[in-house]
Amino acid sequence: MQRVSNLEKEDYTTSEKEIFDAAEQFLGRTSNLMKILITHTPEIARWWLGFLVSIRQDGLGSNSDVKLRGLACVKTSMTNECNYCTSHTRIYAKGIGLSDEQIISLSTDDYKTSSLFTNREKLALEWAEAVTLNQSRDNQELADRMKSEFSDREIIEITLASGLFNLGNRLNDSFVSELESETYNKKQWNAVGKLSIDALEDFASKFPNQKFRDVE
Repeated sequence: MQRVSNLEKEDYTTSEKEIFDAAEQFLGRTSNLMKILITHTPEIARWWLGFLVSIRQDGLGSNSDVKLRGLACVKTSMTNECNYCTSHTRIYAKGIGLSDEQIISLSTDDYKTSSLFTNREKLALEWAEAVTLNQSRDNQELADRMKSEFSDREIIEITLASGLFNLGNRLNDSFVSELESETYNKKQWNAVGKLSIDALEDFASKFPNQKFRDVE
């Protein structure tokens, strides 16, 4: 059972509904984690949403290959054994062009020798796993390979993707967030590659005088 309650859209204030609608726009649907944050900490929920979509989605701030970031998100969630986030990231990964075979191979070390991935993709996966296990600092050989293959910006964005989902994994495991249906989560595909940074800037500008509920 989910440990932290959440309200639904009809119970939100106007400003909270803005966050809900933006989640629908940028992520294709509103996850239960997003609803929890809107319900209890809307002031943070709006920035969490902006941070999430700018890193995870295509065309909303990051300029590295969205597949690399998607792979990092999936591998991070699998490494942490977060069922909630793994279910979300697997579905989203298919929406950005990854195959079932590729996703299945991520559950073990098979990806390292698989012909299903490019060398850059394998390296991004290995880096995401090292970041998740807190082994990246002491693995200079891996860091050198990252530097030889990726620009600094790409390294930062891949690392941000892994770091973001490490946080998301911790939140969802701690809250025991209730997993939505697969049909509902497939709505993520409706938000793939269809928005621009202008849409995110417009969302961010809507809260100069926000009116949220008093939350204890």
